[in-house]
Amino acid sequence: NQYQSALKQGLKEQKEAVSRGKSPHPPVLDELLEGVNVGATRLMGEAEIPVERFVGMKSAGRTTAFSPSFLPLLPEGTEFHSKWTRLCADHLSDVGIRDPLVSYEYLGNFYVQEGNKRLSVLKFNGSPRINTTFYRIMPEMSDDPRIQAYYEFLEFYEHAKMYDVQFTQPGDYGKLTACMGFTPDQDWTE
Repeated sequence: NQYQSALKQGLKEQKEAVSRGKSPHPPVLDELLEGVNVGATRLMGEAEIPVERFVGMKSAGRTTAFSPSFLPLLPEGTEFHSKWTRLCADHLSDVGIRDPLVSYEYLGNFYVQEGNKRLSVLKFNGSPRINTTFYRIMPEMSDDPRIQAYYEFLEFYEHAKMYDVQFTQPGDYGKLTACMGFTPDQDWTE
């Protein structure tokens, strides 16, 4: 029943995206980075990330199996269906989904490399946060306000350790830190 419901929602979302002239599948980071000057990529380790930060896939390999929000699109009776259903059963039992995803973070958003079905099951079942091992892709610094704000985010993350807040204008992280009563170099408490 879980898969039937998720599939129905995924097909509806796919149809709505096409009718609005949007892609019926998640965005692909490799395509977004074409022509972008990337400074460095580094392993950041494991973290729990808010589910809404997972927006796409690292590469185009399995994108056609998912709607833009990672709902399944492949019919019942497929190997995909069997694996998704098994993961869902594990998630809803005492076993749970234990293996972290592997993803890439770029400008505060996450793109899955390994674990797209796990992400699909967790998102469908309303998980607020998802455990992932991630790599950070650093854009080269530029005059673009979004890039400047992202570099401020990197300093903010060193102390706050959270992705829950994403600003696109320079200065906003400093304002938030001050409003919370912290100095820029002070570590935030949980």
